[in-house]
Amino acid sequence: MPWTSRVPLLVGLSLALAATLAAAQETDVIARCGSAVVRRVDLDNVVRRLGLAVTADEPQRQRAEAAVLDQLVDERILRAELDRLGIRVTGSEVEAAVARLREQVASRGLGFEEFLAASGRTPGDLDAQVALEIALEKFVRPRITAEALAETFEKNRRQLDGTRLRVSHIVLRPEAGGGDDAGAGLLDRATAIRQQIVQGRLSFAEAARLHSAGPSRREGGDLGWIGRDGPMAEGFSGRAYGLSKGSVSPPFSSAQGMHIVTVTAVEPGRIGIDAVRPRLEKILAQDLVRGLVVAGRSRSPVSFAAGVPHFDPATADEPPDQRRVIVVGGD
Repeated sequence: MPWTSRVPLLVGLSLALAATLAAAQETDVIARCGSAVVRRVDLDNVVRRLGLAVTADEPQRQRAEAAVLDQLVDERILRAELDRLGIRVTGSEVEAAVARLREQVASRGLGFEEFLAASGRTPGDLDAQVALEIALEKFVRPRITAEALAETFEKNRRQLDGTRLRVSHIVLRPEAGGGDDAGAGLLDRATAIRQQIVQGRLSFAEAARLHSAGPSRREGGDLGWIGRDGPMAEGFSGRAYGLSKGSVSPPFSSAQGMHIVTVTAVEPGRIGIDAVRPRLEKILAQDLVRGLVVAGRSRSPVSFAAGVPHFDPATADEPPDQRRVIVVGGD
């Protein structure tokens, strides 16, 4: 067959191959936000890198995948928002940052390839991550002003100025052999108990004596005074410091069980803004980045492929370990 007569056939085969590859890439897409996509391979790479794939517990695996997917979606949104704002990063800026990272890795006695292999990243992955971090720094740094810091301090004063809280709690624990529905049952019980308290049918102390599984039940649930940084775990303290005096938290879970918390007294702190400036700058930076993500999600709502575990948007304000995982089109 003459070469010229084979050209249409070769072109046809190339087009067919391109269509097949495009279809394969399309089916690999598990999340969309505007023109940005997350592919299954992206999720699997991060899950594998973090060692999250080694679990036989299906709900735990789904929660881990949902948390990783949420982060990957946020990264796509951040890149789109930074691009929309005209914040650019040059190749020389990325090269300089990677060179500094190489020096830091070498100072620890590691080879750079060894470092990349241990982190599960390719050089391209690293360049993309570095570029995003530089762009975020360019966005955040000019916005950390004295006025913004003062406003952030007032908004988070209780978290920063040394304020102490006196708290009480009710903790419910699953019964032995409760099965897979034990967590849902605890939440239902805790919700019913909280409703009795807020409706005035039962005082918090009475409810603790009747229902709490913790030793503090003998004192009506009183745990004494706590600070923002201890002695309670972050998941507990974060909830307590979001409460006003006398209010009752919605139920939340921890490794100890299902909790309901109330604040019975507040001792104001005396720490000023200058003493907590580094921490305050970090909080402000996080707020600014979170604002970018919220703006991006409002402009381009995220959609997920059928069968992909992801967080329920209605639980966006909850801590990751408290957010509801849903699987559209799944079981």
